[in-house]
Amino acid sequence: MAQTAKFQCIECKKEFEMDAGAATKHCPHCFGRYLELVSGEIKRGKSWSSKTFSVR
Repeated sequence: MAQTAKFQCIECKKEFEMDAGAATKHCPHCFGRYLELVSGEIKRGKSWSSKTFSVR
């Protein structure tokens, strides 16, 4: 089940909805990469400072 979120392109100012879990997000109108989240949620991964250790 894909969650959609509403984004606004910083470059062309168009608003659109797309899959919030998409690996790459870009504006469907001008193909700009710089987007602002207007509504909805996007899943965030671990922070850059978190570390995972495996102990055997």
